[in-house]
Amino acid sequence: MKKFSLADQWHKYRRKKTVVGIAFDLLFTALLISMIFPVSRRVVSSTIIRYSLFQPRESEEVTFVSKEQLDWEVEDLAGNRIKMDQFFGRPVFLNFWATWCPPCIAEIPSIQRLYDIYGDKVAFVLASHEEAEKLSAFLKKKKYSLPVYVIDEEVPEVFYSRSIPATFLISPQGKIVMKKQGAAKWDGKRVKQLLDRMME
Repeated sequence: MKKFSLADQWHKYRRKKTVVGIAFDLLFTALLISMIFPVSRRVVSSTIIRYSLFQPRESEEVTFVSKEQLDWEVEDLAGNRIKMDQFFGRPVFLNFWATWCPPCIAEIPSIQRLYDIYGDKVAFVLASHEEAEKLSAFLKKKKYSLPVYVIDEEVPEVFYSRSIPATFLISPQGKIVMKKQGAAKWDGKRVKQLLDRMME
């Protein structure tokens, strides 16, 4: 009976495969191994999602948010209470997210780039149910400067979503012009043109 030899198996494998094929096999094996561990699983999944993101589309459904529906509060990371209705009359980028959510992590770089372009011209509100300390640590580690808030009361029904990330782009008149459940590429041409029109 012929003894098993790792070297023989490797030579047989090499004869059947091209260099590109071997590279793909190694990459696939590395991805499988990385998915076993929770820490690397989150990084790998968010990276894969990030490179497959698409720009969101304008909402076909016409929904308006009144100032009264924005009558709820969030808390900034310094503990200050912020009334959401103070943003009425400006474009609002409202995003519900969490640090443990790979699709959320995947889309945040594009949100940061959008924020770098528009800054205070648009009210960016990234809202999470997590503790302020955890959110601050995440922002510091990733070097993000986004306005992040803690949700500690019930969110108005108009912003209800079964999953995160969930993003609402609201016009100064209160129209929800984009409503997106799931990750998206937020710094694309379509979103920028829409924001530019809102500020004319």
